[in-house]
This record gives sequence, structure tokens and C-alpha cells, in this order.
Amino acid sequence: AWFLLKGRDTLLAKKSIVVGATFGLITSIFLILTGDESAHQVALHQPTKLASMEAIYDGQKRESLIAIGELNPDKEIGDKKDDFLWKIEIPYALSILGYHKIDAFVAGIDDLVYGNPKMGIESASSKIKKGKIAIEALKTYKQAKKDNDMPKAKEALAKFRTYEKYFGYGYLKNPKDIIPPIAISFYSFHIMVGLGTWFLVLFGLVLWFIKKDKLETSKTLLYLAIFSIPLGYLAGELGWVVAEVGRQPWAIFEMLPTGMATSQISTTSVQITFWLFVLIFTALLISEIKIMLTQIKNGIKEA
Repeated sequence: AWFLLKGRDTLLAKKSIVVGATFGLITSIFLILTGDESAHQVALHQPTKLASMEAIYDGQKRESLIAIGELNPDKEIGDKKDDFLWKIEIPYALSILGYHKIDAFVAGIDDLVYGNPKMGIESASSKIKKGKIAIEALKTYKQAKKDNDMPKAKEALAKFRTYEKYFGYGYLKNPKDIIPPIAISFYSFHIMVGLGTWFLVLFGLVLWFIKKDKLETSKTLLYLAIFSIPLGYLAGELGWVVAEVGRQPWAIFEMLPTGMATSQISTTSVQITFWLFVLIFTALLISEIKIMLTQIKNGIKEA
């Protein structure tokens, strides 16, 4: 795009853009399909993440998808304040996206924290109590094994197996702790989706203008293409934010809270490793930018 704006090596530049835009359009469509399946898996196995990604407090059937909106900063879990200051919804879309059924029930944050007996959703406080029973049963089992008290060990193991699926909840103190940071999850997810949509439109427009042989004269589109370069990296990072922040408070969902996922590695070792990575990747970034700028300055023929 930069070469076309400067009128340099236009033939090779257009060929390069055709390859890049075609590949980009295909991968954008592919990412939409994989994103659909990812949302389905999140709905089935990580309902707290889905509820936070869409900032749903009160679940319902035929749930709408928030296309864009602004969260109410004063909203708290369990209160009756409005969830959004404003929003634009796509009717039924979240039920279809999450469960592939138009009339599917999508659990909200309040449902997951306080429970919804009508929909078979157990409250977080109940899960925490059962989790503590599981933790205590495991301690009893280990001590009984150590004391060679097999009948007691067998009884404790059976009790642990009964409450095993609640094990991770026993380490949580507050029922609200099961919900990840809502604002970060919501905005990261929606900006990521918005950028994905933008790239689909951008690549489509570029290919259409190339077909009409108007790309060289479409300076606005060429500048947009250049300014969109860092947006791809931003979308990728936001995807990681959604994945990692959205799974909180769990390192292993419902089994191991992040706060308990510690190791014997010292803080000093972690800091040294971190700063080594920072130095190495910063050096690589500077080198890459320098090489790219040099090649752009020299032009395609000279390169």
C-alpha cells in the first residue's frame, strides 16, 4: 500500500496485495467459523466466561448478542441497576452462537452466583461448601493412609469422590469470586470481534478495488490498510486477554484456583527469565523494524 501511494514498483506491489488480501480474506472467514465453535465450547464448559464476555447478569432463553454497548460502571453483581448505559443487540444471536439453538437458555452472572433452581443451576455458595467438604475429605484420606487406617481411608475416599467436582470451589472465599473481571472480558472480546469484522471488510474492499483497477487511486483505502497493520497484533493480544482473564479465577476450571497454582520456583528466577525475554524480544523487534524500514526505503527492485 505504501508503494502504491508513492507510485513505486506498482506492479509488484499490486501482486503482493492480491496475495495478501486473498489470504487475509480466507483466513478471516476461517477465523469466524472457528470462533463460532470456540463460543459454543465456552458456553458448554465455561458459562462464567460467556456471561462476562457478554456482561449478562440475568439469563434468559433466546438471549440477544450485544453487538456494541457501554457498560454501566455502577453496576454490581446482584443489584437491580441497568447493565448498560446503552447497547445495540442482535436478537437471539447469543443463544444460537452459544448453544446452536434459538430457544436455548444462556445463564447470566446472577444465575451463576446465586443459583437458578428452575434452570438447574446450583449457587456458588453451595458449591463452595461442597468444595470444602471435598478438601477435608482428601486431608482425612491422606492422614488415614499415613496411619494405615484403611477403613477410614476408604470412607474418606468415597466422600471425596462424591464432592470431587466441587474441589476447586473449596478454596474460594466469596461466591462472587467465580466471576472473572467483567469489564476487561467484555471490552476485550467485543473489540477483538470488531477488529475481525473490520479485516473481513478491508480485505474484501481491497480485492474489489483491485478487480475494478481502482486501488491505486483509492488513497483513503490504502492509508486505512497501512494504519490497520498494528490492529492485527492488537486483535491477537485481545484474544489472549479474553482467554486468560475470562477463565479466572481458575488455572484449571473448577478444580484449581489461580491463587493456589503456585510452584517452588523463586521470585528471582521468574524475574530474571522475564527480563531476559524482554531484552531478547525488544532487540528482535528493533532489528525487524530497522530491516523493514531499510527495505521499504530501497524499494522492491533493490531488495
